[in-house]
Amino acid sequence: MATIEQRVNVALDAGTLDLIKQMAKKAKTSVSKICADLIRRRIEDDEDAYYVRLINEMGDISNKKTISAEEMQRRLDALQD
Repeated sequence: MATIEQRVNVALDAGTLDLIKQMAKKAKTSVSKICADLIRRRIEDDEDAYYVRLINEMGDISNKKTISAEEMQRRLDALQD
């Protein structure tokens, strides 16, 4: 079947596959849509965690000086390591 979306092959253990099949049946959708949704949620969770860490590192910014875009990029790059 032709599709616009890219396909990804994933190997799952039997227990995980069974749970995903149950989720798909309950949601009346396909296993692949459930997998795509789970992956998307994980990416969003990772993004949220990144920004929380960034905010925590910045601390209270109400009394801090303004920094340049280059300095902010340097700090962001350092966080990714």
